[in-house]
Amino acid sequence: MYFVVHSLWASTVTDAAAFWAMVAAIAAVILTIVAYWQLRSLAATSRSDFVYRLKKDFFTEETRRLIFLAENELLEFDTGEPIAHFRIVGHEDRTVKERLRDLGIDKFTISTYEVDDALLGPMEDMGVLESMGLISLKEVYEAFVTYINICVENSALRAYLEYSRRDPDDDDVYDHLWTIYNKLKERTPKIRSAKRFPGAFRWPR
Repeated sequence: MYFVVHSLWASTVTDAAAFWAMVAAIAAVILTIVAYWQLRSLAATSRSDFVYRLKKDFFTEETRRLIFLAENELLEFDTGEPIAHFRIVGHEDRTVKERLRDLGIDKFTISTYEVDDALLGPMEDMGVLESMGLISLKEVYEAFVTYINICVENSALRAYLEYSRRDPDDDDVYDHLWTIYNKLKERTPKIRSAKRFPGAFRWPR
């Protein structure tokens, strides 16, 4: 074996064409490896920037108001006639009234369209993006888990989500939001464990 390798090396060194062909092949391999790592780094940067922009676009003034109302249980869902809507409650409490004024909330009702467009719709989109592999569940957790939990666990919003699926033809409405919520509930302990003990858990690709 040594003799064969030695003979090949000797013939390569003595044959200029073979020598430069070998150099070119080695250079090509090195360039391929460098390009691979650069592309990986670029992809990671682009992905992080994408998640950052998603979060930035999500936080409008309207969204902040809805999150405040939902987080503090200041919403009630009314199937009402003829149009379903949300009522803002707590106006009679002085402290609540002051906070509502601070946030510029000066009305008593909110349409379901406003909640769809500013809050539930973007959370549904998170579920769609995760299902397509464009963002990971860990990235969704880091940026949106609190708001997804609020959307599904708030009593008024949950009542509306269930109301939206009441007809047989609408039984898939907000499916991706429900799916991403359940995934996060199931895997959050592992994600938190990985954050506390780096290297103890590898997130599945």
